[in-house]
Amino acid sequence: MRFEIDVDYPLEKMALSRKRMEIRSSFKYLDRVPVNYCVVPRFFAPIFGLRYIDFFKDAETQYAWLLKFAKYHIENIPADFCCAPVITVHPYFDNAIPPSAQGAEVGWTDDNPIRAIPVIHTVEQMERFEVAEPDAGLRGTTIAWWQRMKELTAETRVTFNGREGRAEVSPLAMGGLSPHMLAVDLVGEDFYWWMLEYPEACHRFLAKITQGEIDAENLSRRIDPRPRSDVYGQAEDSAQIMSADLFRRFCVPYTNRIFEEFGPGGRAVHMCGNSTHLHRVLKEDMKMTQFDIFGYLVPPKVAAANLGGTTLLWGNINPMLMKDGSRSEVKQAAWECLSEMAPCGGFMLGDGANVCPGTPLESFQAIMEAAEEYGLGGGDGH
Repeated sequence: MRFEIDVDYPLEKMALSRKRMEIRSSFKYLDRVPVNYCVVPRFFAPIFGLRYIDFFKDAETQYAWLLKFAKYHIENIPADFCCAPVITVHPYFDNAIPPSAQGAEVGWTDDNPIRAIPVIHTVEQMERFEVAEPDAGLRGTTIAWWQRMKELTAETRVTFNGREGRAEVSPLAMGGLSPHMLAVDLVGEDFYWWMLEYPEACHRFLAKITQGEIDAENLSRRIDPRPRSDVYGQAEDSAQIMSADLFRRFCVPYTNRIFEEFGPGGRAVHMCGNSTHLHRVLKEDMKMTQFDIFGYLVPPKVAAANLGGTTLLWGNINPMLMKDGSRSEVKQAAWECLSEMAPCGGFMLGDGANVCPGTPLESFQAIMEAAEEYGLGGGDGH
């Protein structure tokens, strides 16, 4: 075998994690709330002394690193991440895949995330925007790397404590960013005032972007027709500084169109920052059913009051506190999340949002301690 990896993790723990995740969708708990994090490759790179840009050298290089990152994740970060004896990989390019496909330039640096660079600088340029082919930009690279990684899984042996597992490439995915988020990627901050001064032009632009994202998702499903979750996710990070009225007018119609196509079983939204003023619109107009790794600036008590009981909540400990705070401070923050949101049902404890590189393992351990103590009856809401 070209790749061989053994993971020190018992199957019994996987089975418990799987059950916790399964019943969470019914707003129930098994023994404690599930715990999971947004831990991405840039978290692992410094641990392995990897210059981040080298992670993107080629498909084989990235595949090998993804296997190593997954082993470290499963063995060292206490969470419900591993639910089966499988290491799942997928080509990764930060948040640059959709904007690059829609025409944005891509900025590469040695040790920072890939970023989209705006290319539209006038309203006239925006009006001339045309939908790209669904395999343009980094989407084409993602397709090629996905196909190569799929071949590499046949040359990989994965074991868990000596018991056979497998490596698997997850269903091909090339989207996940909302049309409004892509508009800001393509235009930059000018798009915010263009919505006020040139609303009709902005609506035409957003409609084109939306069609491009639908075309790309349909292409993904033609290339890889395996069954997918009927819960579809969209990131709305660019919207948290908008008023509820602007969000309702310039985000909801376009994100909803994508949800109507691909999210018959649920609508998951991610939003960094303080989204408190948008909760009602998210719930009533966007029909959000999951709020995933939402921003730590939303007080847990407010999230519970506005969304608890109808929305599956996942969050929302301050990532900077996780990185720089003491063990007791991190554990106290976890307790605050648990005491406010766990009684609503369907809560998953995690960051809010994106775990910072350099976060010590002690922080993850403190968070799991809080979850286990609460699950054992230490929390009033259990």
